[in-house]
Amino acid sequence: MTLHFIHIGKTGGSAIKHILRRSGRAHWPTKPPDGIPETPYGHIQLHPHRYKLKDVPEGEYAFFCLRDPIDRFFSAWYSRATEGRPRYYFPWSDGERHAYEQYPTPQALVGALASADEETHAHAKRAMNSIQHVSPMVRRLAPPEKLEPQLDRIVYIAKQETLDQDWENIKVLLQLPPRLWLPKGFAAHKRDAPPDKSLDRGGREALQRYYARDYKLVRYCDQVRIDRGWAPPPPKLGLLRRLVRG
Repeated sequence: MTLHFIHIGKTGGSAIKHILRRSGRAHWPTKPPDGIPETPYGHIQLHPHRYKLKDVPEGEYAFFCLRDPIDRFFSAWYSRATEGRPRYYFPWSDGERHAYEQYPTPQALVGALASADEETHAHAKRAMNSIQHVSPMVRRLAPPEKLEPQLDRIVYIAKQETLDQDWENIKVLLQLPPRLWLPKGFAAHKRDAPPDKSLDRGGREALQRYYARDYKLVRYCDQVRIDRGWAPPPPKLGLLRRLVRG
């Protein structure tokens, strides 16, 4: 039995993979699980970004992280603009090089994505699909109607926005050592604000359309998290008004 971690880029998964690998609590396809302690769901196996939910064998388990789609877009944009530096260095693909040469700012790209001109829109969409970690999360997982029948083998759904608390939950669920903490460098990195997240209205609406399926997936998974006790329910409107009024 195996528990697979599906690593969707720019959702906090690097921190989880780092601590699991460093602590000897996980293996990967090219390394056998010899000596790796089992969780209640089997050995934890790590994978590269291209691994998808549909690749998980029948009868085995999975967990993964999600993130607000537009926040993830900015994180991916600025990370790939420097080819992953300073933490990593992964040179641009030809498609990425062309995308950054053609669209030097996020606004330039999403402005073209918002264009009513079919050719301009098509070029921008091609660039979106070329930049690593910008493509929709749903492509690594499944839309809600296809995810729901698989919920019995989804062990945990984490959120980048609540990763520290989610990690505490995961440690209990998987019976990991309580003093196994996420690395501080990664935790700090996930909260770093990109230099500029401003978009005009048309650009933001274009991104919302591009990530429409991701937003639907995140809303569905948020409800799963609430139902399973992984996240508190949203405050009732009356309480929210009182909190806002202070």
